[in-house]
Amino acid sequence: MIKEIKKANTLIVRGPTRVTLLEGKLEVLGKMISPDEKTDLSDLAELEGENVIIIPSANTLPLFALETSKLEIYTNSEENLKLITENSIPEKWIEIKNSLIKTIRTNKAKGKPVRIMVLGISSGKTTIIKYLANNFLREGFKGGYLDSDLGQQIMYLPTTISIGELEDSVIASEDIEPEDTVFIGATFPKGNYKFIVSQSCRDLIDKYLTRHKDTDFVLIDTDGWIKTEAGIIYKSFFIDTVDPDVIIVFHDETVEELTILEKQAVKTRKDRKIHLVKEMNQYFYDKTKDERRFLRQSQFAKVLESYRKITISLSQNEIQFVKTDYDPDTKQSVEKTIDVEDLINLPYHYVIISLLDENSNMIKLGLLFTINIEKDYVLIFSDLSYKEQIRIKKILLGSLRLSTKGNHQGYLYL
Repeated sequence: MIKEIKKANTLIVRGPTRVTLLEGKLEVLGKMISPDEKTDLSDLAELEGENVIIIPSANTLPLFALETSKLEIYTNSEENLKLITENSIPEKWIEIKNSLIKTIRTNKAKGKPVRIMVLGISSGKTTIIKYLANNFLREGFKGGYLDSDLGQQIMYLPTTISIGELEDSVIASEDIEPEDTVFIGATFPKGNYKFIVSQSCRDLIDKYLTRHKDTDFVLIDTDGWIKTEAGIIYKSFFIDTVDPDVIIVFHDETVEELTILEKQAVKTRKDRKIHLVKEMNQYFYDKTKDERRFLRQSQFAKVLESYRKITISLSQNEIQFVKTDYDPDTKQSVEKTIDVEDLINLPYHYVIISLLDENSNMIKLGLLFTINIEKDYVLIFSDLSYKEQIRIKKILLGSLRLSTKGNHQGYLYL
């Protein structure tokens, strides 16, 4: 269908939908989109230019018209389209963006990157990060993006955390590549995982800044686990460990834990800036639990479809089974060796694993199928090349068990 949006109006689009801008000018989460001069109306299905916007299932995007614009839209239902007569980006977001641009510019002159963390229970954290990222890039700033949300990763697979350079505008997950990834093995930071995630995030940022000396900012996405005393311990430790300069909080008066965290964040560092977003965005679509589960399963399925069964010798490769733990004395993540005799008595089948070299560097992820001690082999599910197979010295065990289609099968408790 062809649809026209008047200047200063917003078309909120839910996926699965494909939009091609034919005339006018749009702003999508801070990214400017103009028509492609080569647009051929007879062959729109083949277009993949800058003026083509793909919105996947269980996702929404606001298309704000900077000029009266004409769109070609392919969608399975007109209910996926909602036209409003204003900008769906809240004034508070714009205020925060302008304030942060000034902060980054000031710190840039001092050669100090600004670490910006987004905190909250409600959805919107990743959306505001994309909005800020695109606006910072338009200002000529250079930055990175750390995704610490184990259950809703946009750069790589759930059960991992990743950091990547923001080289271009970010609208979809495909717009940013992970530069460095840490395998956690769970979709929720339960137990010692909350300390391991925090320390791993700090390490990822430190390594990133060492590689990218000209970085002006690092955006830090977080999960929504805040409620309960364990949630406070987790997020307090995360803030202290990662040490953000700025925290953007999606504040909720009914959530006492948020108020506690806000006070602690200022108390532990007096110069830390806190921005509170108190107003709910009435136009923002909050994914249901089923939609979040579907997205996780889809991410797993997309990667697992290229995997195959691989047999690897245990003794020839001198393979050790290990798990990641946290040492409270040294406040560091540590590797602990797992006795294979103990492991085979547990429901380890189909547990997600990370295959490591002798220096504990991640080679690939996979699923653990079978350990056969008598015949001296381990059967895994991965896409390892032969050269990668002979590098394997350790198998790092996660806790999540999956089918080969990416469906949840249970847990391995070590």
